[in-house]
Amino acid sequence: MVQTLIEYAKTFAEDDKRRAIIELFPEMLDFMSLLPFKPAPGGVYRYQEEAALPDNMGFRAINELPGEGHGLLNDRVEQVFPIAGNVDVDRALVRRHGSGRRTIDERMSIKKKAKVWADTFIDGDNQSSPREYTGLKARLAAVGGSVDGTNYRSRILANSEASGGGALSLAQLDRAIGLVNDPNALIMPKAIKDRFAAAQRDTNIGGYITLDKDEMGRPITRYGDLPIFTGYGISPFGEFIPFDEVAYGGGSAVTSSIYVVRFGEDGVCGLETAPMEVTDFGLLQDGVYMRVNIEHDCGICVEDPFSALRMSSVTNAAIVK
Repeated sequence: MVQTLIEYAKTFAEDDKRRAIIELFPEMLDFMSLLPFKPAPGGVYRYQEEAALPDNMGFRAINELPGEGHGLLNDRVEQVFPIAGNVDVDRALVRRHGSGRRTIDERMSIKKKAKVWADTFIDGDNQSSPREYTGLKARLAAVGGSVDGTNYRSRILANSEASGGGALSLAQLDRAIGLVNDPNALIMPKAIKDRFAAAQRDTNIGGYITLDKDEMGRPITRYGDLPIFTGYGISPFGEFIPFDEVAYGGGSAVTSSIYVVRFGEDGVCGLETAPMEVTDFGLLQDGVYMRVNIEHDCGICVEDPFSALRMSSVTNAAIVK
C-alpha cells in the first residue's frame, strides 16, 4: 500500500505511543506530509524507466503495412537503509518528573531523526556513505555540462551562470517549474523563502505569493499554487540546505539550490520495507533505563526523471525578476 506517514498513523498504527511518535515525524519535517511511501520487499525496489519511445508510429498509405518497432525500458533498482535509535531515560528522572519526561526525550529523538533524514534526502550519497541512500543533489547533478534543465539525464538548471551565482531570478524559477511534470512542491533554504514577502511588496518585482495552512494546521507560503517547504526550519544544530555550494560559474562556496518536485507514487516517492516501527521495551534488565526503539528501513526513488529538478547557483540576496 502506498501512503504517507500521516495516513498510516491515523489508520493503522495500533497503539497510542506508536501513533504519537510517527505523527511527530511529519510535524518536525514539513514536506514529509506530502511524501508517500511504497513497499520495498526484502529491502529492494525494482522498476522500469522509460528510455526511448517506439520509432514505428506514423501515418501509412492505404494497403501499406504499418511499421514494426518497440520502445526501450531501463531496469532500475533502489535499496533501503535502516535509520534507527534507542531512546533511553533514567527511571529516576521518570520518578521525579512523571511519564512526560520520556515524552520529552522521544520528541528530541524524532527531531534529530527528522534532521538526519532531511539532510540525507538532499545531500545523501551512497557512494561515499554506504549506510545511507542517495539524495536529490547527487541524483540531479549536471551531466555533460548541461545546466539548462532540458537534458533527459541532466536535471539541473543554473539560476545564474556567473561566478559566485546570483540572486534568485523569478524568471528562472518559473522556467524551473515549467521543466517539471505536474510539480506540487518547492523545497528551498528558509532564508530564500523569507525574501518572498519583500519581493511581493516591491512593485518592480512582484511574484504571486499566497498564505494558507497545510493539513497539520501550520501556516504555509505558496509561490503560484506550489507550497514552499524549508525542511526542519530554524535549528541550533545546523541549517537545512545551507549556502555552501559552488555556483555553476565557479567562485566561492556561497550559493544554494532550490528543488522543484512532484511528490507521488510515480514521481519522488519514499521506499520502506515496513512502516516506521516504535517498540517500547519498558524498564531494561539493568534496572536503570526505560527504552523506546525507533526504526525505519527506508529510502527514496525518483521514478519519473521529469518529476524533479534542481535549480542551483542561488545566493542569499534580494529576489530579482
